[in-house]
Formats: sequence, structure tokens, C-alpha cells
Amino acid sequence: MSTAALRLTVLAGVSALALAACSNNDAKSDAAMTPEQQAAAAAGAPVTAQPRQTRSIPVDVQGVTEVGATVRVKNVDLAEDATVVDVSISFGGDKTNNVEMASTETYIELPNGQKLRLKPPEGNPNMNIVRGDTMNGRLVFMGAVPRDVQKISLVFNEGSTSDSIIGPFLRIDVPLTAQAAGGAG
Repeated sequence: MSTAALRLTVLAGVSALALAACSNNDAKSDAAMTPEQQAAAAAGAPVTAQPRQTRSIPVDVQGVTEVGATVRVKNVDLAEDATVVDVSISFGGDKTNNVEMASTETYIELPNGQKLRLKPPEGNPNMNIVRGDTMNGRLVFMGAVPRDVQKISLVFNEGSTSDSIIGPFLRIDVPLTAQAAGGAG
């Protein structure tokens, strides 16, 4: 057998192995697909990703600053691109007429240290609240909380102190499990 014929035989063998490897990978990926995705792939239709379902978790936790601001967390919506927290924020202190709950960094902190930043509320980006008032609203944090996370921390005014009359610091641990949320208070 000539050298050229040997090279062609070796190349043909390598090509056959490469094709076999591809077909095995296709079989493995078919097994990981949903029946709907397999049908779409067989029909030659494009397969699109399934959107992540929003998970809504009722919670009942609160935190209070030394200066008199109270934040109560009522619900957390875990969506595909954002995390939305339903809150009630009250201010009843007597050292100042108002406080800002987002005058410095305000975010959700994940257990791995990542910070999902607050999207400043339209019309009140520093979340100013006057003495004697209560604000009810939905705070939007940019980014998704991973599905397996059991607890997040809601941080207001990082770098400040709890007794600040301008923007008091507050950190609230928020459980993301029904059992923990039901027992919190």
C-alpha cells in the first residue's frame, strides 16, 4: 500500500470516528431535550429556550434602624432578569423630619457575595420618606437570584450607620423558603 493510500485510509477512519462521536452527542442532547423540543428539532423548527417562571414567595420579616425607620418585607418575586421585593417603609423617628433609604448603595446580597443593585424608583430615587409617613411599593433589583438560594440579604445605605439622620443603614435577612418565611417575624 502506498503512503498516499495509507493517508487516505487513516483520514477516512478518523472522519468515521468523528461522525460517530457527533451522532453519540446528538443522542445525548436529544435525551436532555423536552418532548416539545425534540418534536421541534425533528421538524426542523428552531428550538427556543423556555422562559424562567417567576416564583413568588410570601415573607414577613422586618428591620428597624436606630433612627426610627422600619422596613417590612412582604413578598419576593424571583423573575428571569430581576428580583422584585414588596416592602412597606415607615419613618417615625424624632431626630429629623425625613430619611432617605437609598442615599448610598442599596442592593440585595446573595450568599456568594454578589450584589443585585436597586433600580432607583422613578420620582423618588433616594427613597425619601417623611416622619409619620409609610411608603408601600415594589423595589426592583437588577438581576436574578439563583433557584437554589435559600436566603438573601436586603441592604439599605451601605457604608452608613443605623443612627444616621440622613440615610440610615439597615440589613435584613430574607428567607426564600415557605417554612422559613412562615416562621419569621
